[in-house]
Amino acid sequence: MTSRREQTPAWRQFEQLVARIEADSGPLGLIVTSPDRIRCKITGRMREVDASVRTKVGTSDILVTIECRQRKPKQDVTWIEQLAAKKTNIGASHTIAVSHSGFSQEAEAVARHHGIDLRQLSDVSAAEINQLIRLEFVLFPHKRCAVSQVGIRLFRSLDWTIPDPETPDLFLPLPTDMRANIFKNTDTGECWSLNDLWLQLQEAANPFADIQIGSIPEFKTACFPYPGNVTVETPDGPRRVGDVLLTVALALEVEQVDLTSAKKVEYSRSDGDALQRVEFASHEPGMEDWRISLQLPKNAMDLNELRTRYDQPNCEESK
Repeated sequence: MTSRREQTPAWRQFEQLVARIEADSGPLGLIVTSPDRIRCKITGRMREVDASVRTKVGTSDILVTIECRQRKPKQDVTWIEQLAAKKTNIGASHTIAVSHSGFSQEAEAVARHHGIDLRQLSDVSAAEINQLIRLEFVLFPHKRCAVSQVGIRLFRSLDWTIPDPETPDLFLPLPTDMRANIFKNTDTGECWSLNDLWLQLQEAANPFADIQIGSIPEFKTACFPYPGNVTVETPDGPRRVGDVLLTVALALEVEQVDLTSAKKVEYSRSDGDALQRVEFASHEPGMEDWRISLQLPKNAMDLNELRTRYDQPNCEESK
């Protein structure tokens, strides 16, 4: 399976990383968008920028645009002149140009003339990282859920009693497609799946609340009662449902990401000042946006200067 990180081009990952660094460098209230589209004041057409930073100073709106290039040669005058014209045309207060390989002397001179701020984003080794952010590893706990069995107690007109999950009227064959709409409300025509039941269960309670990290899977059963107006598709055709008994195996596994495999970068200004950033990211397929980041000035000696960031993807659906 190809991961989302592998599907995202390297140049786009570069832009996203720069946007995160800028977002964590400023005061609260910054709005960072990557990419962004801004209307040209001359043509009226929308122009795309790799990232933008919006904030307020007093009653004035401030727009900073960010443009990135992840190329081997040093960036030259041509790109800076293009950015200077674009900055004027879209009405940006400032423009930041970020290069992986740096800038030529001529480009630096033209950037100073036009008020373009230059940054270089480069990889660094673990040994070069400030000791204040030398976190050796991070643990990511992953929720595991597998359907063990799905029992169906057919509808009865008798008074309801708690069903026995081991002796239902029938079991659905496994594997059953979790996202197939096998249930139907005969009154409204609404259909839903086993995955919808799993999501409903998570809304009502936390199934993992008492699961110990690293322990063997624990089996739990949830009962979904219905008043006689629901059917389920079975190999023998639709059957009228009284209760659905969903049994799942639950576990919490731990993924360790070491400093050696974390993303380690330095974000430097033309005047020599620099930020260092370490990003620990999960390598689990579909979880690549789950990150713990630490950032601070390169030569910082005070932990109060440390900025931390926690990004977790939306993982509502079962796997």
